[in-house]
Amino acid sequence: MNRNYGFMTVLAGLSALAVIAVAAVWRYPNTSDVTAVITAAGTVIGTVVGAFFGVNAASAGRVKAEESRDQATAALVKVAGEADKGSDVAKAAMEGVR
Repeated sequence: MNRNYGFMTVLAGLSALAVIAVAAVWRYPNTSDVTAVITAAGTVIGTVVGAFFGVNAASAGRVKAEESRDQATAALVKVAGEADKGSDVAKAAMEGVR
């Protein structure tokens, strides 16, 4: 994930919450109503921003796992290629590739 997108996501969420807070203070004279609006908005915005980071973290983990799998497969193919063609090592290595 690009750090700039993460920063922009957090900045957008905080900006939206600030606008909602100002609008709630302007619209509702009772502090309990303002608190309820800000709490509800903060919950939704926090959930969306958290989901954004969760999806990006999962995606990065998947990419890293696929890279590791590809490296392991390449090493296994190299071992199988260097072993005698009919040996148990070559057979076991080729079973691991399939």
